[in-house]
Parts: sequence; C-alpha cells; structure tokens
Amino acid sequence: MKKETKQAALWLDHSQAHLFGYREGESYLIETIESPLERKPRIEGEGNDTTRFGANYYSNNEDRKHNKMQNELASFFSELEGKLKDFDEILLFGPTNAKEQLFNRLSENKSYVSKTFSVESVGKLTENQTLAYVRDFFKALSA
Repeated sequence: MKKETKQAALWLDHSQAHLFGYREGESYLIETIESPLERKPRIEGEGNDTTRFGANYYSNNEDRKHNKMQNELASFFSELEGKLKDFDEILLFGPTNAKEQLFNRLSENKSYVSKTFSVESVGKLTENQTLAYVRDFFKALSA
C-alpha cells in the first residue's frame, strides 16, 4: 500500500503565517500563527533613543534593536518549523523575503532533508484566493 503524501502550504510574511493543508483535491486553512516580531519596538519608560547632531539624528542602540528583532524572528521560524515537520511536500509563498529566510533555515535542518520544497512569490491574497492558489498548485504538482 502506497503511503499518502502529506502536503502543506505556508503563506508568510514577517508579521504572521497561515498554514494550509491539501487533501483529496481540496485546500483548507489549518492555523494562523502570529509573529512576535515588533516593527517599531518601544520599551515602556524608555526615552528618545536618538541624538541630534546638526541636522541629522543618530540612534544609540541599533545593535540592541537588531539583536532583539533577530531573536524574535528566530523564535517565529522555530515555531513554524515545528508546525511543518509532519508534512512531506511544502509550499512556502508570500509577498516578502520571509519565505526565503525560512527555506534557508529549513534547508540546514537535517530532519527536513527528505522533504520537497517549493518557494513562490505572490502578493497579498484574500483567503479564498489563497485557498484556490494552494489547490491549483498541488493539483498541477500531482498532474
């Protein structure tokens, strides 16, 4: 008896991800995962972090903000890794470079060596458009 291939699609940008499954010719939303990434983090009670020098402003804590952002992104990608581990064929798609960043991370993970990945760039889609995109992608893949 042939083992059933588990297929999933992950639409993501840096703020959230939508995990879709595909079975028997139909796609369906499994889960939405929110990213802990803050675009403009502000610590309560923190003063202005810039210094004015002439007509220019300079930040005095760019490294700290960058490190915090990288840690939040790593946490988000780690959560997504856990969600994708049970699938054999995975489509990563979305409007930003987050899909490539996640693909690079998964490519380095030995437990994902046997899995098949596709990475596609798409713009913002409605939920129905996304479901149709996932359905059409996996139908074409199996044809």
